[in-house]
Amino acid sequence: MASSLKGPPEHAQDSLAEKVDELFRSNPYSCGLDLAIHHVIPGEAHIRCEPLPQHMNRHGTWHGGAIWTIADMVFGAAGFYDGFILTAGSDLTFVRPASGSETLHAKARQITRKGKTGIFEIVISTRADDPDSVVATGMFTGRWAA
Repeated sequence: MASSLKGPPEHAQDSLAEKVDELFRSNPYSCGLDLAIHHVIPGEAHIRCEPLPQHMNRHGTWHGGAIWTIADMVFGAAGFYDGFILTAGSDLTFVRPASGSETLHAKARQITRKGKTGIFEIVISTRADDPDSVVATGMFTGRWAA
């Protein structure tokens, strides 16, 4: 991780979580997703999403587009420490379906940053920190707007 990500004071971390929460609540698209921030610090984020009927496909499993959206949101949360980060590229591999009763946990971790460009690893699972529950994983590349 880039040296510019050295741990900020705890109050700054709390402030970042509050800013990301406000961003999620004020964004017309994400406010209906039922996202809950579990953890956010510069370069890392963990959010949780409870299943809703609009997240499901006709098979009763999470729609791939909903999973991709959650991946994009956790990526944005992890990169928000330096303002808005725009998705420039993404590669998400779907490992298995997630049933309509399963909560999704999304984690993002910054791998590298060069100037205004950052690369983040994304993991979506049904149980936090359980590699056997991974639903999708990949990399997102973004550019900070400012």
